[in-house]
Amino acid sequence: MNHPRFLDNPGPKQNTQQQNFSPAFLHQIINGISDAVFVKDRQHRWVLLNDRYCDFVGHRREELIGKSDYDFFPQAEADVFREKDELVFTANITNENQQLFSDAQGITHLISTKKSCFEDETGNKFLVGSIRDIILQNDLGKILDVSGRVTDLTELIQTSETHRKTLKELRQQNEELAIACKTAELEHQRYQDLFDLAPDAYLVIDLVGIIKEANYVAAALLSARQKYLVGKPLILFIAESDRQTFINQLASLQQVQDWEVYLQPRRGTTFPASIRMVAMYNSQGQQVGWRWLLCDISEQQAALRLRQQAEKDLHRINAVLQAQQEASIDGILIIDENLTVTSFNQKFSQLWQIPAALIETRDDRLLVGSVLDKLVNPDEFLAKVEYLYQHPDESSHDEIFLKSGKIFERYSAPVRKQQGACDQISPLGDYYGRIWYYRDITEYKQADAQLRASKQRLALLIEQTPLAIIEWNTNFEVQTWNRAAERIFGYTTQEMLGNRFEIIVPENARKHVNEIITALLTQSGGSFSVNENVTKDGRRIVGEWYNNPLVAPDGQVLGIASMVLDITERKRAEEEQQKFVALVENSSDFIGISSMEGQVLYVNPAGLKMVGLSSLEAAKTKPVVDFHSPEAFAEFQQQIIPLMLEYGFWQGEFRHRHFQTGIEIPTDCSLFIVKHPETGEPFCRVAVVRDITERKQAKEALLKSEAQLRQQAQELKVTLRELQRTQTHLIQSEKMSSLGQLVAGVAHEINNPVNFIYGNLSPAKEYTQDLLSLLQLYQSHYPQPVLEIQDFAEQIELDFLKSDFPQIINSMKVGADRIREIVLSLRTFSRLDEAEMKAVDIHEGIDSTLMILQSRLKGNDQRLTIEIIKEYGKLPLVECYAGELNQVFMNILSNAIDALQEGLGTGDKGDKENKQCPMPNSQCPIPTICIRTQLQQPNQVTIRITDNGLGISEDVKKQLFNPFFTTKPIGQGTGMGLAISYQIITERHGGCLECISQPGQGADFVIKIPLIQDTSTSELGIS
Repeated sequence: MNHPRFLDNPGPKQNTQQQNFSPAFLHQIINGISDAVFVKDRQHRWVLLNDRYCDFVGHRREELIGKSDYDFFPQAEADVFREKDELVFTANITNENQQLFSDAQGITHLISTKKSCFEDETGNKFLVGSIRDIILQNDLGKILDVSGRVTDLTELIQTSETHRKTLKELRQQNEELAIACKTAELEHQRYQDLFDLAPDAYLVIDLVGIIKEANYVAAALLSARQKYLVGKPLILFIAESDRQTFINQLASLQQVQDWEVYLQPRRGTTFPASIRMVAMYNSQGQQVGWRWLLCDISEQQAALRLRQQAEKDLHRINAVLQAQQEASIDGILIIDENLTVTSFNQKFSQLWQIPAALIETRDDRLLVGSVLDKLVNPDEFLAKVEYLYQHPDESSHDEIFLKSGKIFERYSAPVRKQQGACDQISPLGDYYGRIWYYRDITEYKQADAQLRASKQRLALLIEQTPLAIIEWNTNFEVQTWNRAAERIFGYTTQEMLGNRFEIIVPENARKHVNEIITALLTQSGGSFSVNENVTKDGRRIVGEWYNNPLVAPDGQVLGIASMVLDITERKRAEEEQQKFVALVENSSDFIGISSMEGQVLYVNPAGLKMVGLSSLEAAKTKPVVDFHSPEAFAEFQQQIIPLMLEYGFWQGEFRHRHFQTGIEIPTDCSLFIVKHPETGEPFCRVAVVRDITERKQAKEALLKSEAQLRQQAQELKVTLRELQRTQTHLIQSEKMSSLGQLVAGVAHEINNPVNFIYGNLSPAKEYTQDLLSLLQLYQSHYPQPVLEIQDFAEQIELDFLKSDFPQIINSMKVGADRIREIVLSLRTFSRLDEAEMKAVDIHEGIDSTLMILQSRLKGNDQRLTIEIIKEYGKLPLVECYAGELNQVFMNILSNAIDALQEGLGTGDKGDKENKQCPMPNSQCPIPTICIRTQLQQPNQVTIRITDNGLGISEDVKKQLFNPFFTTKPIGQGTGMGLAISYQIITERHGGCLECISQPGQGADFVIKIPLIQDTSTSELGIS
C-alpha cells in the first residue's frame, strides 16, 4: 500500500549502487521514532505513515493511505493544510510552525510541525513531515491552577518579596552561567575543531541509534555530506547482511566495545570496517549516547584473504595435481632437466608394462631402452625423444604403433616457469624438464573407423532411401536435400539449399504449415501431417510428413528433420477405393462376399432387396445354399465351383431364390475367387449378380439392334478420326495461310520501296560520277581557289569523300540486291499464287526455305555455323501443292537445326574452333545438313534431308508422326509439325515420308512423291 518509489529508492538519482531497503525494514525504522511521521505524494495523498501518526489522528493506516486531508478534516482546516503543503512543494523549502491541535480523543496539544520536500531518482516529489507534542492540555491547566491559588494579598506580597530575592539570585546565577556558557562554547568549539579535523572517522549517536555528529572523515567514508548524516539512523549505513548481528550486539553493549562489521556507504558498495564504541555520559552520570571510531579495513582484509587464499590454493593445487595425475586416463611421465624421472602415475606403468623396480631407478634412458622392443618403429621413436630433449622449446604430438597392435597417442611439452614466478631458476634458465602424456587410443581408432563406416552407411541410406530426407534450420531454410527429395519435388540440391519451405508449399496450405512449424520450434514434440505440395513443374502432390525437432542437450532447438513420402498415388487409390465402396453400396446390382466354406460375409443393399432380406445381419445368418433352389445349388456345386477353382472366375447366367416368395430370379452372374496377396491362397468368393428378368424379355430386341449399334459406332469412330485429322490439318493450314499472307504482304510492302531505291541507284551513280568529273575540272582549271573554299575542302575531307562516295553507292546497290533476293524467297515460300496443284521447281522452294532459316544457320558467339550441302539432281518440274510442300521442308529443316544445336550445346568464341561433330562415326568436323534430290523412277521424286545430330531412338521413331507428340520442353513445340508434314506428303501428294535414324548416327528424312499426280489421288486429297 505504501508508495514503492519512496520506500525502495530513498537515495538520489545518480547513486546507482545505493542499498534498497525493504518496506518492512523502513516501517520498523520509522515506527521506532517517537514523533508522528508522515509522507505525502504530489497529489497530497498519504503514502507512508508510522504508528505514532496513526494513533495521533485516530485512524488506521489502511484508512489513511491513498487519502488526503479533505477525507478526514473540515474543508476550511484542510484548505489551510493544503496551502502550507503546496508552498513546501513549489518553493522546495522546509516549513516549521507551532499550533494547537485536538487529537482523536479531543485532547488539545501544542505541536511543532516540520515539513520538507524530497525528490526521488525519477523526479517524483514527496512531502516528509514530523509532528512533535510540546505541551499537553493538562500541563496548561496546571499553570493556570498555580496562578489561581495566589488570592491572599499578604501571601502575594510575601511571595513578591521572595520572588524579588530569588530574581536577584537568579540574575547573579545567570551572569555566572553566561560566563560558564561562554567557556563551554569555547571548549565545545575546540572539541568540534578537533572532532572535525581528526584523521579517523568519528560518529556520535544517541541511545536509539540516531547520528548526532559526524566528522569530515566519517562523511567521506560513508560517501555523504556531514549534514546528510546528522539525524539519520546509523543502521541505514550497516550492510543488510550484518544488521541483525548489529542489533543483537547493541542489546549487550559494554562501555567499550570493539568489533568488525560491513558498512553500506550512501554511494558505492559495502566494505569491512573495524568499530570501537565508547559510551557517553552526562553530568548526572546517565548514558546519553556513544562515540564511534570507524576504520576501513578493506585493504587489510584483502591482503589477509589473498595470503590465506594463496596458501589454500597452493595446498589445493598440489592435491589436485596429484589426484589429476592418478585419475587421468593418460599415462603421465615427468622428466626434469637432468633426464631424471620426477613423477609418474600408475597408468604410465600399466600402459608400457614397466616393472616398478626399473621405474624406481629414475633413469629416463633405461625406461626408453625398455620399451624399444615393443615398438613397430623403435628408431623413429628414439630419434623423436632425442630431438625433443635437444630442443627444449618445442612441443610434440604424434601416434606410436606397437607390435601388439595397440596404438598410443603421445604428447610432450616443456615444463617452464610461469610468467612472474620467483622460484629458483634451473641451470637451463626457465626450463624445468619435460612432461610426457601417453594414451591408448586403440579402441578409439577402431571406433573412429566404425563411426566413419556408419556415417558412410547413413549417408548412403539417406541418399538411397525412397523417403525424402530434408533438414531445416530454425528459419526453416533447407540444409539437407537427398536424392529422393529431388525425385519427389523436382528441385536439385543446389536449387533448394538455403530456400525456405514456401517454395514447395501452395498458398492455401501455408497457414497450416506455419502452425506446425511453431509447434516444432517450441519443442512440442514431433508431428505427423499430410500436406499438399507443389513440385518444380507445378504439379500438385500429396506428401506424408514426419517432422521432429533436433534438440541439443541444453534444450535448444537446432533445426528440424523431416521425412516425406509421396502418397499421391496412394491417395488416389484411397479415393478410388472410397469411390468403389460407394459404388458397391449404391450399385443396383447384387454384390455379395462369402467365405470359401460358403458362409455369407457381405451383401449390398441392392442385393438384399433383390433376394428379399431385411438387413445385412439377416444375410450373414444364411449360408450360400439358401440363396438357390436345391436344383440350382447342385448345379452350382457340380459345374460352377470346379471352374472357379480352376480359372479363378466364372461368368454366365444363373438363378437365385427370393426368400419371401421362393420364386427363382434369372440373373447374370460374375463370380470370382479372391486370393491372398502374399500367400496366393484363396480366402473368399465374390459374386456380382444382376436381375435380368426384364433383360430376358428385351434380349431379342437388343440382339437385333446390337449389330446396328456396333456398325454405327465403327462408322462414327472412323468419321471422328477423319474429323480430328481434318480439323488438325485445317487449323495448321489456316495458320500457314495466315503466315503466307503475312509473308507475302511483308514481301510486297518491302518490294515497292526497294524497287524505288534500286531503280534510282543507276541514275544516282551517273550523277555522282558527273559531279565528281565537274569537280575534277574545277580543280584542274582553278588549282588555287579562294581561301574559304580551301578551308571548307579540308573540313569535309574532299579527297576522302571523292574516293568513298562511289563505294557507298556500290554498297547500297549490293544491299538492295540482297533485299530483292530475300523478298523473292519470301514470295516463293508463301506461294499464294500456287495454292492449287501445279508443276513447280521444288529446288526453288528448298532454297527459299533455307533463305528464311538463314539466321538460325549462321554461327555466332553462342553456336557454331551449320553447313548446308546441296546435292540437287536434275529434276523436271514436279506437280505438287507448292506452299504445303514448302511447309514440309520448313518443319523438317527446323527439327534438324534443333537436333544439331541440342547435340552441340552452346559455347563461346574461345572454344568455337574446337567444336567437333558429336557423332563418333561422322566424317564432318562441323554440324551439317545435307539435302539430296533425285528422280528414282520415271514417276517418283525423292528428297532426302540428312543431319549428323544425336539421332532418334526407336521408341521416339514409333511416335514421331503422331499428332501432339514432341520431345521438346513445354512451350517450345506443339507436336504438330511432323504430323502435318506426314499428312501433306501421304494424303495430299500420294507419297510417303519416313525417318531412318539410330542414336548417335544422325537422322535421315526421306520424302517420296509422284512426279505427276494421279487425278484420283489428287481429288481424294482435296476432299
